Amino acid sequence: MAWPVILFVGALLAALPAQELERAIAAAEALGARTGVAVIDASGKVVFRHRATEAFAPVSNMKLLTAAAVVQGLGSDHRFVTRFVLQNGRLVVHASGDPNWITGTAHSPELVFGELAAVLQRRGIQALRGIDLEAGPFTGPLRPATWPQDQLWTTYCAPTGPFVLEQGTFAVRIAAGGNGSAAVSLAAPLAGLPLRGAIDVIDTKKGAVYSAIDVGDAVTLRGKFYRRAAPVTAHAAVRDPSVWYAAALRGALADAGITIAADAPDTGAEVAVHAHTSGLSTAILRMLEDSSNFDAEQCLRVLGAKASGDGSLAGGVAALHAQLERQLATWPDGVVLTDGSGLSKQNRLTPGLLVAVLQTSLRGPGGALLRESLPVAGKSGTLADRFEGTDLVGAVRAKTGWIRGASALSGLVERRDGGTMTFAILMNYDPKKNGLNDDLKRLQERMVSAIRELGPDR
Repeated sequence: MAWPVILFVGALLAALPAQELERAIAAAEALGARTGVAVIDASGKVVFRHRATEAFAPVSNMKLLTAAAVVQGLGSDHRFVTRFVLQNGRLVVHASGDPNWITGTAHSPELVFGELAAVLQRRGIQALRGIDLEAGPFTGPLRPATWPQDQLWTTYCAPTGPFVLEQGTFAVRIAAGGNGSAAVSLAAPLAGLPLRGAIDVIDTKKGAVYSAIDVGDAVTLRGKFYRRAAPVTAHAAVRDPSVWYAAALRGALADAGITIAADAPDTGAEVAVHAHTSGLSTAILRMLEDSSNFDAEQCLRVLGAKASGDGSLAGGVAALHAQLERQLATWPDGVVLTDGSGLSKQNRLTPGLLVAVLQTSLRGPGGALLRESLPVAGKSGTLADRFEGTDLVGAVRAKTGWIRGASALSGLVERRDGGTMTFAILMNYDPKKNGLNDDLKRLQERMVSAIRELGPDR
């Protein structure tokens, strides 16, 4: 008689995590958040589903699909190669869509342009007839039209394009001055664009609000800075990345004594003089760990350029769609792909699609890069302060996501027996509800804790 009792107890224990997961879902839906969950075990079996075939706004969980498509389509060892050539006395720059030209790294614009200037000097080039930026396949709008048009100055709405420095942003250094105005200088990129206007220094913290806005040919300063505040570095999106790229290049050449003049010597037919390369992996890390909208859209453009010769934003989305169609047996109803970052509210994914593509991609070529680029619970990226005080710290690798009206968490959780569960949690709610996301994040963590303990296919 002991054997049936043991079976009964085992079945009861296996059911408890599923019940806990269902209770957490019910709690989220009681708060007004429609919730979809899909879970697959290490063998590929579906072990839990709730609204798994319904379409949700995935917010930044869209980046999981983008990263997977980019890594599979370009290869984890892909190199961005920007070529500089001389042609008839002009310097021609051929775009690669490189997203990695960032100050403080090996691909700092100052370093790259400094290397180029040194190459030109060794060739005896002291003057150029001009500079031509060849965009190649990277055409079209700089941002998706579906992005919030009143927030385009923010860093999370930074533009993409053929030639981009600092992830489509600029930085100014602000410190209290002694003459009633703050001391402001351009920190990056060093493009030499003029600073117009002023930031006043005030003696109280109240009202200390300031801004630096790219107006096309200059940066406009306005606002107030607290006199006793420590110096700060403020970041904002540029209006047109190519303007800053050209200005930074011209400035670096001028610093090296290379002038731009119509009567500069004719160098003859095209001659390659320099090429700068960088790798894909750092961009994928920023895309997933930092949730970089810029890197998602920029890398997707590069995928579109390789897949079909169309490096526009639309070409990138088309390449993503094609990549997913190759992975999926059928295209789920209600799925809509609008951008690569998830910032567009019109995107729609099902939890079932997301979890299936995620697991397949992690097992396929480039899967190691995707896994290592995911934030780790309690340790890195957007999960650095999640799951604190639980035994899930270090055991969860996942992508977060939030905009008003949607919250998400999808990724992997390590089982105690060494296996893994792949999960997708998508939540949508009335965007007029304020302060709901903190509760939803706690419920997501509760769900992942239950998912870790789920048993075989139910």
